[in-house]
Amino acid sequence: MKPIKLGVALALRERLEKEFKNMVDDLFSKFKSKQGLFKGERKTYTAKEGFLDEPSKRNFVNVVSTVSEQLDWMNTNSKNYLNTVFNIEKTNASATPKGTLVVDNVTLGEYSSLELLRLKSILEGKLRDLYKEIPIRSEQTLWNLSEEDGFRAKNIFATPLEVGETKTTIKEQYILTDPHPDKNRQPMVADKSTQVVVGTYTSQQFSGEFTVYQRAELLVRYEKLLQATITALEEANNIELAKSDLGEKVFDYIHLGKL
Repeated sequence: MKPIKLGVALALRERLEKEFKNMVDDLFSKFKSKQGLFKGERKTYTAKEGFLDEPSKRNFVNVVSTVSEQLDWMNTNSKNYLNTVFNIEKTNASATPKGTLVVDNVTLGEYSSLELLRLKSILEGKLRDLYKEIPIRSEQTLWNLSEEDGFRAKNIFATPLEVGETKTTIKEQYILTDPHPDKNRQPMVADKSTQVVVGTYTSQQFSGEFTVYQRAELLVRYEKLLQATITALEEANNIELAKSDLGEKVFDYIHLGKL
């Protein structure tokens, strides 16, 4: 592949920055306001012979996506932007001081102060707010990885299948037995209620959300990377200030015409 020139990367940067911002905003909106995308449900109902069917008791809502899918999508589609901006910073910083980026006692590499500044800027943008809005599934409910092929492949979790019966009460009238029959007396009528099963149902919930622990762990990793970036930046900037004579010349020329 032909190497990309700095001028081309600079020309692309504005568009890529806008795409990245839109990507983060879109995910933020999904996590905060469209959490139904990560939830699913299946309800079935079968009427007993002799009773009317009730279609309203059947329902299926598919899990449109999972948090992991959305984060993987962000990871893949942000590569172009991140590589472009960090390549620009590295090119511009070929002679600038460097700092070592260490996270969890693992050295990720040595980076220029411009690369680290760019990373710090990205991390301190909307990412923290985005991660805090990651949808989480209820901790009060028992969840297991779904055994269904389509769901298992996407790491979707399910509640235990709930199975039950739908019942109704049938009221009947009957004539009471009179121990002393009298043709001039009206027979006594009574009501009898009988509970019968009219159908069977199942119900199950599905989720592509994170657990509280998963979200907490992601936020911890985010904070560790941000702190490591700040530390590396401090290391990179811990050098003596270089002296430039440009400041002496600017207004000497503009105001006095001195070159």
